[in-house]
Amino acid sequence: MTVIATAGHVDHGKSTFVNFLTKQETDRLPEEKKRGLTINLGYTYFTYENKTYSIVDVPGHKDYFKNTVSGFSNADVIFFIIDSRENWSEQSEEHFQALIALKKRNFLFIYTKTDLLKDEIDKKILLSKIETLQDINYEILEFNKIESNNEDFSKVIHKFIESCNFDKKIPSMWVDRAFTIDGTGKVVTGTASKYFDYKNIIFNLHNEKLQIKEIQSRDAVNQENNETKRIAISLKKTNDSFPKRGDLLTNKEIIFTDMLFIKLNSEYNDYLFSKGTSRIFFGTDNANIKKINFIKIKKNTYINLTISKAVPLPEFENVVIQNIDKNQIVGGEFLFFLSDIQNQKINKKIKNSEEVENLLEIFNSLNVKYFKENTKFSRINDEYINESTLNEIYEILENDFSEINKAGVERYFNDKYQIKVEIIKEILKNYEDIEISNNQLLKINNDQDILILEYKKIYKLLGDGLDVNSIDVKSFDGKYLKELFLINKIYRVNSKLIISDKHLEKLISIVKKLPKNFSVTDFKEESNLSRKYSIPYLELLDKLKITTKIDKSGIRKLS
Repeated sequence: MTVIATAGHVDHGKSTFVNFLTKQETDRLPEEKKRGLTINLGYTYFTYENKTYSIVDVPGHKDYFKNTVSGFSNADVIFFIIDSRENWSEQSEEHFQALIALKKRNFLFIYTKTDLLKDEIDKKILLSKIETLQDINYEILEFNKIESNNEDFSKVIHKFIESCNFDKKIPSMWVDRAFTIDGTGKVVTGTASKYFDYKNIIFNLHNEKLQIKEIQSRDAVNQENNETKRIAISLKKTNDSFPKRGDLLTNKEIIFTDMLFIKLNSEYNDYLFSKGTSRIFFGTDNANIKKINFIKIKKNTYINLTISKAVPLPEFENVVIQNIDKNQIVGGEFLFFLSDIQNQKINKKIKNSEEVENLLEIFNSLNVKYFKENTKFSRINDEYINESTLNEIYEILENDFSEINKAGVERYFNDKYQIKVEIIKEILKNYEDIEISNNQLLKINNDQDILILEYKKIYKLLGDGLDVNSIDVKSFDGKYLKELFLINKIYRVNSKLIISDKHLEKLISIVKKLPKNFSVTDFKEESNLSRKYSIPYLELLDKLKITTKIDKSGIRKLS
């Protein structure tokens, strides 16, 4: 299913064109019918050659801009409506800026009311807008409700959409409606992106798995989930909380704050933009901007924002930032949430007017996915590391790490360098005589240290994943092996399987995500493990009294 949104100035004929195409009215509120304008988002669809096309009809009036951007957010294609007599108007420009800010690139520009026009259509303004853009896919059509043919338009739209390329997105769904149906209960609707896993939906405001009765769509919800779809989700009463409009559903938990780091779509120099009242729009939600700072790094412009509420956002979500006082719009791509320490560091650099050559001067370490160009930074796994910071860490490890142990390994490296402990563990692989134990760095030089070395060897042989490798316990010193079992560093699952305490932690985190009462199938789906591992692991969790089996079918609950 392709999702299409309308765009254009108020009264240019958006709803009329949608009605012509679908034979359905999208203006349903009494106020909309009374005033003859779209206020809320309207939803409808049409079919052609067994393909279903969903349409989101958005308001054109400037007073309902937040509803407008909500309608644009997850659309694949835009019907951009222009009154052939009035031509490019105030909301034409505002909508166009918002759409380009959201990186929409597939447009059908439709000139309406052509039967009322005496002269030829003036397309100069539109063409001048298009000429400034790259990678835009478009066609220009003409429409009037007296002469235009529904079948012809449906065919043109169908062929155009077949020519479109759509950007990849992190699987997610922004809720655009939430309501209660008698006899059914709570229902939410939205546009689910490609590859959204309908069996594992996380309500990100509370980071909890949704309990779902049923999911419906105009198209069947296929197993491959390889298309964008308009869906309705019927929710069970057992949910602790229910999503509302503007909430985000994903397949992964998001740890979020009210501080955002965003890369603008293009180089931007109008720093007066930060003065006045501004808002940020994302998905079907929006928030006031309390503080905005610009950071120029070579030809790229970044901003760090403090907004009026903490909100979950998927990585690389396209956002619209509007200065209401100046009526200016810029677009950006959300990268990540900031910690207090990172935010303070950015603000200090800006306050001191320090030049920033690259992002690693601010963040010390960043995932490679945030760098679209090749870099020469030091790399550890999927992280780039600030070279001077890395040298500092090596110096501390080789000389005196007592300061680290005073604070604890995790806190020390997070507070001083904002570097995750996983990176430090990777660095320590270069040191055979240093180990992290109970959040402390230890030198290996006695019997206890040999025990730690044996543990490290076992863990390496098992592997990081839960589909652990089988190991020959006879190849290890029995004395140390017994001790590792006694201090709960390793666990025997069955005669063929051994796991470490780290694997057990992963198992516990999985069952905590499951429903209050869960089945073996629930566990298998969440863990992606075969029956070979699932059943023995669940029996181990029962034995350790982490879970309790409550019936013969294998239903369990957390103890």
